[in-house]
Amino acid sequence: MNRTEKLIASTGLGIGAVFGISGSIFSEPVVLQSVLYEISSIGLVVAAALLTVKYIRRNNDLLATGFLVFAIGEAIMTVGIPLGPGAGIHAFAAGMALYVPALLFISIPKTYPTWTRVTGIAAIIPFGISASKVFMGGQILYTDPLPGIGYGLLVLTIIGWIWTIMKDEGQ
Repeated sequence: MNRTEKLIASTGLGIGAVFGISGSIFSEPVVLQSVLYEISSIGLVVAAALLTVKYIRRNNDLLATGFLVFAIGEAIMTVGIPLGPGAGIHAFAAGMALYVPALLFISIPKTYPTWTRVTGIAAIIPFGISASKVFMGGQILYTDPLPGIGYGLLVLTIIGWIWTIMKDEGQ
């Protein structure tokens, strides 16, 4: 991965983390929150797509699959964003459900630091529970604590991904 690709992937991940957190902070007006979440999703999809290609080239199918599934999950979430809180909950839950295998596939190989892999695996639990709740007919909101915990852990994981990408000397 050349320097430009590292910067694009790292910037996309950073945008995803910062704008995702910002969307959680600014819940009103809903339009502002939707814009912030959409920018977050775009950054994460672009970064994950680029990382998918990186790991395919390195013959690391598990990491490539993890980032591909992550990009798909994030893209599915964007479908529900314009609908606003509540109406887009099924797209939100579908995206969280896809985070589960994505984070598992990304965290199993020893490519990223141990703390990053641990936070990635820990995020699986609140995302999986939240998605399951919706699929079983329950309700959650974007501001409910369980998805918030998952996203907090995801942001820590993303920081580890950025750090590793930027220090990676391998092409």
